[in-house]
Amino acid sequence: MIDNVSRKMITFFKSDLGVRFVAEGVVRSNAFILTPLLSWSLGAVVFGSYLQIMSLAFAFVPLVSAGLGFTVIRKLAGRTDSSDAPNLLLTAIGIVSFLCLSLMLILAFTAENVLIFLSLNTILAPSWLTIVVPSLAWIFAVEALIGEYMRAMIKARLSLYIQIVSFALQMAFLGVVLTFDKLSLGSTLLSIAAAKVVVIAYLLIPILIRIKKHSTKNKSSLLQVALSGLPFMLAGLAEWAGNLGDRLIVGRFLGPEAVAHYGASIMILSVLAALGAPIWWLLFPTVSAHVRNGETEHCRVTVRQRTMLFTELALPILALAILVVNPAVSLLLNSPVSNMTAVILLAGCAILISQMTTGWEYYLVCVSSGKRLMTASVICSLLSFGSAWQLAPSWGLVGVASGMLIGKATLGLFFAISANRNGFEGCAWPMRSFVTLVTVNGITAITTYFFAHQILTISSLFYQIAFSAVIFAATYGAIRFLLTPVLQRLNAQ
Repeated sequence: MIDNVSRKMITFFKSDLGVRFVAEGVVRSNAFILTPLLSWSLGAVVFGSYLQIMSLAFAFVPLVSAGLGFTVIRKLAGRTDSSDAPNLLLTAIGIVSFLCLSLMLILAFTAENVLIFLSLNTILAPSWLTIVVPSLAWIFAVEALIGEYMRAMIKARLSLYIQIVSFALQMAFLGVVLTFDKLSLGSTLLSIAAAKVVVIAYLLIPILIRIKKHSTKNKSSLLQVALSGLPFMLAGLAEWAGNLGDRLIVGRFLGPEAVAHYGASIMILSVLAALGAPIWWLLFPTVSAHVRNGETEHCRVTVRQRTMLFTELALPILALAILVVNPAVSLLLNSPVSNMTAVILLAGCAILISQMTTGWEYYLVCVSSGKRLMTASVICSLLSFGSAWQLAPSWGLVGVASGMLIGKATLGLFFAISANRNGFEGCAWPMRSFVTLVTVNGITAITTYFFAHQILTISSLFYQIAFSAVIFAATYGAIRFLLTPVLQRLNAQ
């Protein structure tokens, strides 16, 4: 029995899905390591500043990459002759480098105002920001370009291995920094940058060895494709506004320490996205095949099954996260936090909606115009950013989370209406089963809260989290066992 389970586990982790699962776990674990490391050693304010700098760097990635990842590199995927692929990649990196230098020049004149605007002027110097942010933007943009290049050249598994190696190098560099007791905001960012630069160099050197001279034809084609990538650049910027811009809003109105509290809470919820990634990774090709073959009903059944699988995994995690968010964030940041329950509830619902509507989104990608989807995504991302900006001064972190929920709910509603108009009838999940699971998790959460917070008083943050998790798991497991026949009948309807 044990040998059979071991063989299945080895087979799974050797598969593309298994490698994707490991890579996703590695990427997510990075935040769980850096958060306590920076917060306990340097304070929550420094960790909040780190989140703002990273968010600001990612904000410039869509601008300096100019949509090249979508237009130049992915264009290679359909070619039988890829001999000029290295030339296109190198030229794309040259464009990114030029735009990053331009960004550095702009920040040289505006860095002081940017620091004041984001409440970072007491921590960072303008010259420091001028160098660090464009450098990080270049690294992230080039890393994304190379990732797209490898996927286009059918080297997706290699790109996953690279993510794992990059994480290992980053941890090694941080280990060296800690060994010499030199941990700071600057050394942390330098460790991240150095790890990624090593990986980029390792991948680019073989390409540079094989590189050929650019032909005029390639340059003309590149110019045309780069211009066509402008909509993707705007879409990428809007996506950043909807997913990472909230950190800068929090810093603007509430300060770096609030960014740390908010960022740690969202980091806990990132487990939901990590759960969904392997499920949705396999869903898209399946949906595409069904749509191509005209099998709309089979597509609908597949989407409902995968969405329900995600829901059954995600709802208990969300319920438990809501229960333990205050002691968990306090433990991660080494700073007392007591008012994050409403924030994580709203933000968790936003992420849940975003994940559960993925099936509709994939269906629409296969049957309708991509421009409409891009336009809707841009509008909803800007709506999310604008709502958070307006609500943050009066509602604080709750306002920022409410803005996120407004944007995700609006986009999810668009997916639902558009999918049904294009032949996908009904919901992307069994509604009765969903309501039943929400009720079960609600009852379990209330029971856990009653026992863990009303009956017992535990001072240790770790034991508060552990005790809540044990009670929740036991209660949820018992209720689910009793309701298994009911859920099976509901899923079959």
